[in-house]
Amino acid sequence: MERIIKLEEEFKKEKSSSKRNVILSTLISEYYNLYVKSRNKLFLDKIIDLSKNLPKKDYKSMNVLGLVHLEKEEYDSAINIFKEIINEFKLPEDDKNVILYNLSLAYFNKGDYYVAYETLKDVISNSRGEINVLSKKLLAKVCLKLGAENIKYVEEAKKVLESLDMPSEELAIAYAILFKYYNDFKLLGKAKELANNLGDERVLADVLSVSEQEDDLRKALDIYVKLNDKKGKIRVLYKLSKKYSDLISEIIDGISGLEDSKDKLTILYDLYERTKLVHFLKEAIKCAENINDYLFLARGYAELANYENEVINLRLSIKYYEKYIEANVKK
Repeated sequence: MERIIKLEEEFKKEKSSSKRNVILSTLISEYYNLYVKSRNKLFLDKIIDLSKNLPKKDYKSMNVLGLVHLEKEEYDSAINIFKEIINEFKLPEDDKNVILYNLSLAYFNKGDYYVAYETLKDVISNSRGEINVLSKKLLAKVCLKLGAENIKYVEEAKKVLESLDMPSEELAIAYAILFKYYNDFKLLGKAKELANNLGDERVLADVLSVSEQEDDLRKALDIYVKLNDKKGKIRVLYKLSKKYSDLISEIIDGISGLEDSKDKLTILYDLYERTKLVHFLKEAIKCAENINDYLFLARGYAELANYENEVINLRLSIKYYEKYIEANVKK
């Protein structure tokens, strides 16, 4: 902080615009370093204020400003700044790769996974060293997100992470997802071993929860209860309820408080199929609307048409089929 105070005093006294610009750029960097150490978000606002006084654009200070907006979860602002740097400055290759990595991080956090994927592939093919490793780690996270739509991305995440030879949560999850898809128990064994070696109970519970073995599910349930992870608990109870139907009442009591997700949608629709209570179908449709699951909405409204408002619900079914097709054509 002493260095910052000294720089601010120098800035007040300095008359030369070029030197003031250098001091401002240094202050912006120092305040960001201070934020990284303290996580005090007041320093982020200070950086934004300082950036307004820069008479000439400086790509390093702009990069810090982009990171500030990233920390503030203002992803569109961050994306615009990083893209402006790429478009307006002739950057050294190493610096360009750093900016592209930051851009892909902004896209990832915003949920634009396909754009993040393409950007990271570009960085990885043109970089080496630390930024290459960081980009591969982020690419694996992106691939796991995309894997919800296509298993090939989970395969890619596994390949990338194995090439790094660095044990990670993402690799354990990739093994677990691939076990679930291929029913390859070697992959489940790898996932369990890796999760145990990492010493992270949550990762271990997530891995165990994909198993169909009751002992694994009971262990996962114990961990989720210990961690007060309601979503994980309900997910495991749901799997156990296929054998122990008396657990359904506990699932019904707990599911209403969960955030909307694919898991919640699956459980709600399964409850509908088991009980044939339209209430669960309607709740599943509400959940699907909130997570933009167009394919389920198309099928859900078609099913609801069997009970009420046949014409209206069939029209909604067609509408969401069209949305689903449009979204997948773009991909």
